[in-house]
Amino acid sequence: MNIELFIANRSPVWQQLEDALLKAENSADAMSHDEVQALVQLYRRACSDLNLARSYTANPDLLARLNQLTGRAYRFVYRAGHEKPVMPAFVKLITAEIPAVFRRQRLIVALAAAAFILGTLTGAAAIVIDPANGQRIIPPEFFTESPRERVARLESNDERIDTMEKAMTFGASLYTHNIQVTFLAFSLGALTIIGGIWLLFYNGVLLGAVAAMYVLDGVPMFFFAWVGPHGALELPSIIFGGAAGIIAGRALLMPGDLTRGASMRRVLPAVWRIMIATAITLVFAGLIEGSFSQFTSNTFPYPLKIAVAILLFSALMAYLFARRLDET
Repeated sequence: MNIELFIANRSPVWQQLEDALLKAENSADAMSHDEVQALVQLYRRACSDLNLARSYTANPDLLARLNQLTGRAYRFVYRAGHEKPVMPAFVKLITAEIPAVFRRQRLIVALAAAAFILGTLTGAAAIVIDPANGQRIIPPEFFTESPRERVARLESNDERIDTMEKAMTFGASLYTHNIQVTFLAFSLGALTIIGGIWLLFYNGVLLGAVAAMYVLDGVPMFFFAWVGPHGALELPSIIFGGAAGIIAGRALLMPGDLTRGASMRRVLPAVWRIMIATAITLVFAGLIEGSFSQFTSNTFPYPLKIAVAILLFSALMAYLFARRLDET
C-alpha cells in the first residue's frame, strides 16, 4: 500500500472528525441527532483507517495520530450516549422528532389512509345497494339487533360505565384488541406490503358497513357520537401502524442498491418513532372509548360528543402534520 497516497486520500476525513470533536467539546449546547450521527460515521471511518494502517505500516506518526483521534472520539461518543438526559430527549422525541417523521413519511401515511377510506366507501356502498349485505359483511356476533333497537335499548337503560373501576376494566380489554389489530396491520405490511394494505381496506369496509346501517336505520347521530370520540384517535392509530409496516416492508422487500440489513437500518428510526406515536395514541383512544364514548345522550348530548371528536382529530392532525414556525 502506498502510505503517502493513503494519508493524502484519508486526511480530509480525519480532519472532519477533528473539527467535529473540537466543536462538540467547546460547545455548551448538546449536539443534535444529525450531528451525533455524522460524528459516529466519521469515527467508524477513522477506526477502519486505523485497522488498515496497522496492517500495512508501522509508521509511528500515522498510527499515533489515528490512535489518539479514535480514542478521543470513542470516549466522546460513548460518554455522550450514556450521559444524555432522559427527560429532554423524551420531550424532543414527542415535540419534534415524531412530527418530523410523520411529515417526511406523509405519502406512505396517505397511502395507508387511502386504503382505509376506500374500504369505508366500499362497505358503505355495499349496504346502500343492498342492506342485506350487512349480514354478509359484519361478523355474526356483532349483528344481534338492528341499530335502532340497540340505540333504544341503550337510551332506556342506565349508563353502562358509572364508576372509574368499570371504565379502567373496559378500557384494558379495548387496549388488547386495538393493539392486536394495529400490530397485525404493521406485521402484514412489513412482511408483504400488500397484506397491510388489504387489512386496512378490510377494516374500512367493516366501519363503512356499520356506519351505513346506522344511517339507513335513522340513527346516524348515535353512531357518530358513539364512534367519534375514540375513533378520532383509534382509527388514525391503525392507519399509522399499517403505514409503519409498509415503510418496513418496502425496505425489506425492495432494498434497491442496499443490502436488506442496511435498508432496514435506514428506515428503523422512522418506523419506531411512528410506532411510539401509535402506541401513545392508542392509550388515549382506549381511555376515551372505555369512558366518554360509552355515555348516551342522557349524560352528554350527542352534538357535544361529536364536537369533541372533531377537536381531537384536528388536534392530532395539526400536531403530526402542521409545520412548526421554526421550520418555515
